[in-house]
Amino acid sequence: MVEPHPEADPSISVSDLSLGYPAHGGAKAFQAVEGITFEVARGGVLAILGESGSGKTTLTKFLAGRGDDGMAKGSRVQVAGGEASVLDVPMRRLTRRAATRLTAYAGHLAQDAGATLPPDLNVGDILFQPIAERTKRFDREQLGQVVAEMMDLVGLPLSKLQEFPFELSKGQRQLVAVIRSLMLDPTVYFADEPTLGVDANNRPRIVDLLTWYREKSGATMVLVSHDIGVLEALVQDVLVLQQGRQVGTGDINEIFRDADHGYVLQLAQALRATAYDEVAEE
Repeated sequence: MVEPHPEADPSISVSDLSLGYPAHGGAKAFQAVEGITFEVARGGVLAILGESGSGKTTLTKFLAGRGDDGMAKGSRVQVAGGEASVLDVPMRRLTRRAATRLTAYAGHLAQDAGATLPPDLNVGDILFQPIAERTKRFDREQLGQVVAEMMDLVGLPLSKLQEFPFELSKGQRQLVAVIRSLMLDPTVYFADEPTLGVDANNRPRIVDLLTWYREKSGATMVLVSHDIGVLEALVQDVLVLQQGRQVGTGDINEIFRDADHGYVLQLAQALRATAYDEVAEE
């Protein structure tokens, strides 16, 4: 059994990776990502940018060890070529047992996380659920202090811990989902549109939370976001995808300043205007 190595550097290594979905239920097989190559150094922060349907969600879900999470066969990510490793764990032919071990270290915020909170649990139980599913022995009081700090950072009163998802606004549900995704103290963290559904006034609170977590843990992060506040505060490097292909990679300032690909230039201009705020699921 290959064990995750939290000290691995680079934390993420991807070489000529192609990903797709199998034919299922009358739908044809579909290739979502083709020939992607990049690395993320330990403690680094990478943003994956691109239009809707460019493969961002597929790539992050796969690297987070959640490529087989879909209930339907047609929603499971398959490797069509290339290699990838996360914390020295080879992602190709990842077994369920290896995925379980990896996901103890690799946090993942799905794009629709705020909309899919367990409806029958209150916020407090939702936040403790990731830990309770892995161990029955944990210091609830100590974790409660961490939860209280995170709730304060995003501006949620502690009284919300007793409420259920239906009692929260859409933005509040997203804030809860972001906190929940950090509960296992991940070494590598993947977040797909963390500010999605949150009003402009509260988006900086998510930036504050992610900044706090990174400073506290030194975690490696991969963020799918077109929120200019997220990018400016956290991101060092970017990977730009278009129709599943890599069309730009490098330092966030250099790649947009010296953009030599039409789509990268278009994206850079839109980001500067703070107008590019993707809301569509891939």
